[in-house]
Amino acid sequence: MYSATFKIVYSILLLALSSLTGNFPMLLALLLCLPTVAAMPDQHPFPDITFKVFNEFVTQNFSSRVSLATVLLVLFSLTENTDLLNLHGRQINLYLQGEKKQTISGWMKALARALEDRLDSNVKTLIKHKELPKTLDNDALTNPIAMKLDTMANVLNLMPVFAKSGKLKNKLATVSQHEIAAVHIICPASMECEDMNCKPFALAQDTCFWNIPKVTLIKGTTIYKRVSVLSGKCSHCDANYYADHEGLNQTSGRRNKIYLNSAKYIKLGHYIWIDPSFSNAVVNGIYSFHTSAATYTNYWNNTFGQVNLEYSAKLDRRHIWQAFVQESVRTIATDQDVYLELNENLPIDEVTKAAFTFLGQNGVIYAAKSHACGECSQSYRPPENENSDNMDIDQADVTMHVVDGIVMGPTHCVFQNCESDLLNA
Repeated sequence: MYSATFKIVYSILLLALSSLTGNFPMLLALLLCLPTVAAMPDQHPFPDITFKVFNEFVTQNFSSRVSLATVLLVLFSLTENTDLLNLHGRQINLYLQGEKKQTISGWMKALARALEDRLDSNVKTLIKHKELPKTLDNDALTNPIAMKLDTMANVLNLMPVFAKSGKLKNKLATVSQHEIAAVHIICPASMECEDMNCKPFALAQDTCFWNIPKVTLIKGTTIYKRVSVLSGKCSHCDANYYADHEGLNQTSGRRNKIYLNSAKYIKLGHYIWIDPSFSNAVVNGIYSFHTSAATYTNYWNNTFGQVNLEYSAKLDRRHIWQAFVQESVRTIATDQDVYLELNENLPIDEVTKAAFTFLGQNGVIYAAKSHACGECSQSYRPPENENSDNMDIDQADVTMHVVDGIVMGPTHCVFQNCESDLLNA
């Protein structure tokens, strides 16, 4: 992994070299091959005021009927629009001759109108009843709401800082959401036993406090560290319940694993869990880009996995292949309205074989049944006919198999006017 400073220096050298050789595309390709960690911009801490101060502002400025959702909407609308607050703060702060002082800028009025559109009839709860104008025309509420937003931004210390002379001292940076990020806990979705041979008893927490795993959770492209994983257990039939599967005892003494089609979280490895949006992106990416699990792994690690060193997650090919298999199995099982039930602790290669046997119908996956294409799969044509544009669509359709490939480097020299084989290819 290369630092951002190294890449800057390296890019300057490449640009200088390209001006001499005239082969800029090749040098640019070499530059883009370098994985980098994106530099995180400076962030403003989340407003550090007491709840008492915040509550007093809400009580004194908003209606007593205002909902918690509305208050939070206004709060996060301010924290998410720091550029607008900078523009507003600069316009109401006189610095140069000829500038006109404004109590409420057009920037803050625009935010007030956006809140009016979002809240619709509930926007009146942002104003006390005695402050409501007699006639509610188009802009009757805009100015009062804009003034309250200005006051709230100052209470939250979400304004740029200016010197007495009017000169800007500190611009408001993006507000960090780290301190208010939710605590995630991975646990079973079932709240009672669902074994057909048992009754719906409540599930007990089955993980000892000192043995609770701390894992990395990936939701979409967001990475969460030290997430607790809990399991449940029925005290009557000893069935185990997890976030992505259920473990049931069989009469033979063997334990079976039932894959949950609607699982909110899926385990990929000892310390890696994902949500369905991640696994769905893996399947769509591999199908859309016609790529291998290894290639998609490199893409994800370079694009999302190393954006922030504090919250990074480097995956390997096995994680991506596991996500592909898990998502495929659940998608097909959902389409057939069944649950895949296999022996516990099967390796992933055995899972794919058993899943095909369980979900296939006489060797054909139900979702692909009766699907054929006579134009995208053709019989082999000898080299002498390779320039022919004629397509024989009367030929019998052939079957297509998706295989996982490997990442290969170039096998030929890419230097200008040279196409020789590489000695180490």
